[in-house]
Amino acid sequence: MIKKIFFVITFLIFSFIRIHAQSFGFGCLGLVGGYGGYSYQQYQPGMLNDFVNDFNTAATDKLNQFGKADGYRFGLNFFRADFSGFFVTAKGYYQQLGESHSAQNTGRDGPVNYDFDLTLKSWGIGFDVGIPILSVINWKILDGTILINSARFTSTSNSLLGTSVQKFNNEKTEIGYSLGSGFVIDVIKNYISIEGIAAYSYLKIDKMETDDNIKFSEIFSPTDDNPPFIKSGGFNAVIQLNVGFPL
Repeated sequence: MIKKIFFVITFLIFSFIRIHAQSFGFGCLGLVGGYGGYSYQQYQPGMLNDFVNDFNTAATDKLNQFGKADGYRFGLNFFRADFSGFFVTAKGYYQQLGESHSAQNTGRDGPVNYDFDLTLKSWGIGFDVGIPILSVINWKILDGTILINSARFTSTSNSLLGTSVQKFNNEKTEIGYSLGSGFVIDVIKNYISIEGIAAYSYLKIDKMETDDNIKFSEIFSPTDDNPPFIKSGGFNAVIQLNVGFPL
């Protein structure tokens, strides 16, 4: 259903732009360009933090809770068109975020050092609509994106017996979305700008397993209800540099 709604909205935007192409203030069809920047994501772990709580019942050096990841985002503005007092952008991007924590426990053969690394990857396609509010500042009234999310959780243990590594990936593709607002500050109008976005991103990762089909819940779950590995998303903040070229 979400895909159908997004397709209809995108089709209407393209149709409207073709009709009003002559009213653009730059180029024939607006701008095309790229962008890159920093992204911060809060999320609500499920089974992941159940595992952390269980680990800490016996750990000599406690493991911190997961729930805040950061990293980079880069993508393309397929077009950014300015007309009739507002602008519309269609875009796509790739995002990779990470969070890592370490802890120590004591085993039969001495201390064991643990490193746990979570990587969240997203492919997004979306659009935004905004208006200029000052000569160099534009307000993005709505920024909406549909996301394809994936996750990898790596558990590494180091002891006198050697190093052991286990890697878990989500069993199936997870669909999410992001809705937010922000501001665009022109550095060189229509060509270089700095953009800031504050949004809510829906993020859910259900089940995780190794390449050998060993489920995370079979090894680490302290309960029988098996909640999602990550239950939901949360606040997302992005700051990025946009570079555009007239079409």
